[in-house]
Amino acid sequence: MTDNTQALYDLLQQVRPLHRRVARSVADHLDGTGIGVGERAVLALLVEGVPLSVPAIGRALFLPRQNVQKWVDGLRAAGFVDRRANPAHRRSYLIAATAEGRRVFAGIRTREDAAIADLAMRLSPSDLKVASTVLSACLEHFSPFEDDPDRPRPLA
Repeated sequence: MTDNTQALYDLLQQVRPLHRRVARSVADHLDGTGIGVGERAVLALLVEGVPLSVPAIGRALFLPRQNVQKWVDGLRAAGFVDRRANPAHRRSYLIAATAEGRRVFAGIRTREDAAIADLAMRLSPSDLKVASTVLSACLEHFSPFEDDPDRPRPLA
């Protein structure tokens, strides 16, 4: 095993605990918004992008359509998203963020940005560029193992 192989292995071992801690931090910053982590992911996608169908949201987030539909229903009930006609498909609506959803998401991002500001100050722009390069390379390398989110293969 090369030194680089060992270093990459050690780095990959940090991904799961990092993901878990970030998810908990995100959940903590959602306190009082009435939405959970899954709904936040959907709302972020819609606020930062364009209206999408539920299946397109699922593909973008690599999550099953059924989970996404549940979160979209919760966001609709809260008035954070609405349904629009989909010119490409008569029976599948496009989901779009409402003005209230955009306002709530802006508040969430303000809290999240404040929470990571001290960490951002400790990292140089070149540190962040290298980290982005490494994560992008890992995502590309492991992309053949991505499942169809609506038909996931069981993990051994």
